[in-house]
Amino acid sequence: MSDHSLPPAALGALDPFYSWTAGDNLGCGAGGVTDEPGRAWARLNEALDALAPGASGFVESVRLDRIARQPSYVHGAVLLRRRRRGDIELAGGE
Repeated sequence: MSDHSLPPAALGALDPFYSWTAGDNLGCGAGGVTDEPGRAWARLNEALDALAPGASGFVESVRLDRIARQPSYVHGAVLLRRRRRGDIELAGGE
């Protein structure tokens, strides 16, 4: 499996929306939300590749918060974690 493909084991546990967040020790980072798990994983990898060594990030399930006054998300389980060096860790549900 390459560092840029979503592990098949993660696909079954995902919710309809996926948030990705990446950051490094220099205070730089990026993030976003998509409805496609593969796109979230690809964007995470792109961001980590552009950040300083040691950068890390994750993909988590999210859903729209329908009772909030401002548009926002309810955060679910962290599904995947990655460090810039390429290690992948599958995270358990909450």
